[in-house]
This record gives sequence, C-alpha cells and structure tokens, in this order.
Amino acid sequence: MAKDAKKIYSSREISAFCLQISLLLHAAIPLDEGLSVMAEDAVWDEEKKLLMQMAEEAELGSPFSTVLEHAGVYPSYVVRMARLGEETGNLDQIMESLADYYEKEYLLFKNLKHAVTYPLIMITMLLVVLFVLFTKVMPIFERVYEQLGTEMSPVSLAATRLGSIFSGAALILGGVLAIVIFLVWSFGKYGKRIPAAERFLQWIKRKNKIALAIANRRFTAVMALTLKSGLDLEKGMELAGSLVENKSVEEKIKHCSAEMEAGTDYYTAMKNTGMFKGFYVQMIKVGTKSGRLDSVMEEISKNYEEEADMAIEHLVSRFEPTAVAVLAVAVGLILLSVMLPLVGVLSAIG
Repeated sequence: MAKDAKKIYSSREISAFCLQISLLLHAAIPLDEGLSVMAEDAVWDEEKKLLMQMAEEAELGSPFSTVLEHAGVYPSYVVRMARLGEETGNLDQIMESLADYYEKEYLLFKNLKHAVTYPLIMITMLLVVLFVLFTKVMPIFERVYEQLGTEMSPVSLAATRLGSIFSGAALILGGVLAIVIFLVWSFGKYGKRIPAAERFLQWIKRKNKIALAIANRRFTAVMALTLKSGLDLEKGMELAGSLVENKSVEEKIKHCSAEMEAGTDYYTAMKNTGMFKGFYVQMIKVGTKSGRLDSVMEEISKNYEEEADMAIEHLVSRFEPTAVAVLAVAVGLILLSVMLPLVGVLSAIG
C-alpha cells in the first residue's frame, strides 16, 4: 500500500515522527487514534494518506513494527528497533531514544552542510572577481596603454590571458559540478543510487576525518541504544554495522564481530581492530566489567559528536583566511602589472 510513497524522509522528519509516537505511548493513547490525529495535521497530501493507511492497519491489529515496515518510507533501523521495543515492552522509551538519535543526526549534517556551503560561496566569489578582473578590467588598461604609445609587459599579458582562461574554466567546471551534485541529491532523495557517486563518497569517507568521526558517533550511538533496549551485543554490532555507512568502519566492525564469535571478549576484540584507541578503549574495558557498557557508549558518542563539530569548525576557520590571502595576492599582482608600466609612462612624460 505504501509502495507509492517513494519519498525518503529526512532525519528531522523521522525524529519528529518518533517523538510523536513516544508521546502517544506515554499518554496511553491507542496508536490507531494517534496516527489518525497526526494525519489530520499533516501538511502534505501524500503524508496524510500514508498516516491514514498506517492508522487503518494499526486498527486491524497489526504490530507497530509491521505497520512501519509496510509504510516503506522509514529506515530499517527504526523498524527493527520498534520490533525490539514490542518484544521487550519498552517501545515508548525506544521511540523517544530514536527521536533523540535522529535529531542529532539532523543537527550534525546541518552543521556539515553549512561548513561546505560557506567555502563554496567564497570560492565562487573569488573566481567571479578574478574572471571580471582578467576579462573586463585588464583589457581596458591594455587599450589605455596603446593610446599612450606603450604596452604592458609580456609577462603581464601572459598572466592576464592565463588568468582569464583559468578562472573561466573553473567557473564552468564548478557549474557542471553543482549540476551533478544536485542530480545526485535529487536521486538520493527518492532512494535511487548512482554507483559512481557512491564509490566517490565512500573514498572520501575513508580518508576524511570528519566522516570517520561521524561514522564512529553513529556506531557508538546505535550500540548505546541497542544495549539499553536489551538487545544482545552481537546483534547490536550487526545492526550498528549496517548504519555507519562507512566501509572503513564497517570492516572494523566485521573484524570485531568475527573475533567475538571466536571467543574473544568485547574489549579485546575492539582493541585488536583498532577502532578505538587510548582513553576510549579504557572506558570500554571499564564499561564491560561494570556492566555499564551502554552508558560508556553513549558518552563516547557524545565525544565523537564534539570531535566532528570541532573538525567542521577548524575546516571553516582555516579556509577563510586562505581564500582572502589568495584574493589579496591575485589583486596585488594585477595592480603591480598595471601600475608599473603606468609609472614608466608618467616618468617619461615628466
């Protein structure tokens, strides 16, 4: 029934949905009634129709996890955790934790998007300024020098030609790249994948410090939630591995799971894989022995979230002075190439 609903919900929308379900469960309101009320306030007709269908299925007695699965628009993680909540009798707490998890996902990626947008705007402005200088301003000075009976130096002329070609090509390449990114984002929004783009993103995620911090935060957050919900360690590892979306971290998780299956304890397996180092490994050791591994994972998750935020801030703080310096040097060289011949002409006139 929900196969027609192709839109993939954002982290913010999933968080809001999970929070509303949690509130309904805390208030002991039947889910079919609650979903009907949510449908009445839905903004989009597609969402309204989906919620009404979910309410009808819940009214017929289907488990909530089955209702979510049939909806086809919620992540498998939400479906599996809802099923776990039904089995353990703490669905309200799990939905509340899921709301918090997806809210943090939204805020993290919002910060990342802002960090990427700002440098892109700065680069675009820099290229536009250079392109205008090379293609519009410099030719005016060339004509002025011709009228004065002199000409700019060959080095200045060559720099002007190369600068105009470079800045123009960079603007065209940037426009094409923006179109490609928009198409990839549009396809991804509706669940369609582009293999080449997926491979490129995975390559970035393997190398980028921010991407690794995000993947580790996601892993530890999922582990904390699954352990609190009563899921055993091995199944929690499997579920977390399917959500990190980073091949490098996934390989370490699989290696850790294989060692645990061979009889190695969780702390030693984590240490051998190199997934956590230093103080984090010590925290896991203490958490394993004290039976508070869920709290330890939650604390490590917060640390990785702060680490990702700091890495994003450092990226922006390093880029801004670099862009300003490049623009200042470029404008300074242009002024020198223009003013030096002019000084020579004025000296000859004097």
